[in-house]
Amino acid sequence: MKRSAASVTVKLRGGPFDGQSAVAYGAIVGSLIEVNHRPYRVTKIEAVPGRREETGHATFEPRPEAKPVVAKPVAPKPQI
Repeated sequence: MKRSAASVTVKLRGGPFDGQSAVAYGAIVGSLIEVNHRPYRVTKIEAVPGRREETGHATFEPRPEAKPVVAKPVAPKPQI
């Protein structure tokens, strides 16, 4: 896929910015963009006739929950 040099005005769906717009430079379909540290996946991009910009849609993609790291118990060494 080739990155576009145009700006892409993306309509956000889901998540904390549902219904708002964001500008992503050089976004392609399937790419992940960050909007105020929230991940959105670009799902659709269309060219605007007569302009050098594009419009698109992006869907909120929540990050997987981090599992807490649990230390394994260490058995004491037997003293001889």
